[in-house]
Amino acid sequence: MATETLHATSWDLVAARGLTTVVDPMVVRAGEIFLKGAAGVDEDSVDRRWDFLSRNVHALAMFFDTVILESRLPVFNYGDTYDGNIGFDIRSLGAVNRDESVLFDVDVGFALRSQAKQEAFAELQKVYDGRHKIPQQMAKDILEELAAAEYRWSPSLGGLDHTLGTQQEKDLAKFLLGGLIFAAYAQVLNGQHIVQPKRSRLLLAVALGASRATYAAEEELFGELKKRARSSVTDLPWRPTFFPYLLATCNTPEEIVARTLVLRRSPEVAEYRGWLEDAFQEWETHGHLASKQKDIRAITKAIDRSIGAVGVAPAIEMKVSVANVLAGTPPGAVDLKPPLEALWGWSFSNLPGRRYRKLLTRAVAADHQYVRIENRLRTVWGTGPPART
Repeated sequence: MATETLHATSWDLVAARGLTTVVDPMVVRAGEIFLKGAAGVDEDSVDRRWDFLSRNVHALAMFFDTVILESRLPVFNYGDTYDGNIGFDIRSLGAVNRDESVLFDVDVGFALRSQAKQEAFAELQKVYDGRHKIPQQMAKDILEELAAAEYRWSPSLGGLDHTLGTQQEKDLAKFLLGGLIFAAYAQVLNGQHIVQPKRSRLLLAVALGASRATYAAEEELFGELKKRARSSVTDLPWRPTFFPYLLATCNTPEEIVARTLVLRRSPEVAEYRGWLEDAFQEWETHGHLASKQKDIRAITKAIDRSIGAVGVAPAIEMKVSVANVLAGTPPGAVDLKPPLEALWGWSFSNLPGRRYRKLLTRAVAADHQYVRIENRLRTVWGTGPPART
């Protein structure tokens, strides 16, 4: 299916199409490079591309989670950031649109870009007024990643171009400005901003924390599940990710995208979307998530059983009937401990309206199993397991 291009002359036009989730271009880039597979990357670029992916596992998870959970996603002026001479459908991202329109190529009009940039630049100037300092190691890591990703978005820095001394300082400022421009897009659309973890850390470091209305609700809702996952980013809001589950059940990038598209259309994900929406509405209206606590307790118990944190299953008391006694069965009760597979995946999850519990249990349990998820990622991407050292 050909990717639709939307020429955005007003934000109302973008919002009317339901394109309100603003995804950081570094998150999209992680998805694009992964979907190419190692075989689709120039031989002399494989090591640099792998370095970028290995540093951006969380961003890659964000890409697939967003494709699964959001009905449609805008990709804003992507050619301005990477490989401007490549059409959208020629990119590996086109695979996401093979069954339905998920990704939309959005060209933001000059007037809209200019207004967003002015607001973003006002925030950027606060960083360079002497009150905030970007940690040196963070700056080094980010600049290395930008080089590996071939990041080319170069918005003008205005007067700061003469204030900043080195080219590296200017490149970092442009990266930060880009994040603030996308935050301005999300704000005017009253939408969600999916921020690459490194860019989010940078915003936090300079006291311009990337805000999202659902962050506090997510922390409250998923706090117990976060304790049982390995992929938690401690200084960022967290929600369960489907990516470890995808890696555990697929062997190639092509299989990953196929499974992703199946998941996004599944009744389990449809129920989960509704469950999340209800939770956020409850948080905004009442300031608590009382109606969801039973779900979270059930999911937490199922996860603990699946990862061996508690016994395989609770004891089940079976009453003995008169017929048992007459048959010679001793009276009393019997403790049954069925196999794990018979319980954690099915005991509550097959009930109508409860399939999202099974979905979350599988996601967090898969997340927990990986000690070094990069090794599995490398295998699936196509470079094989890392060499022993």
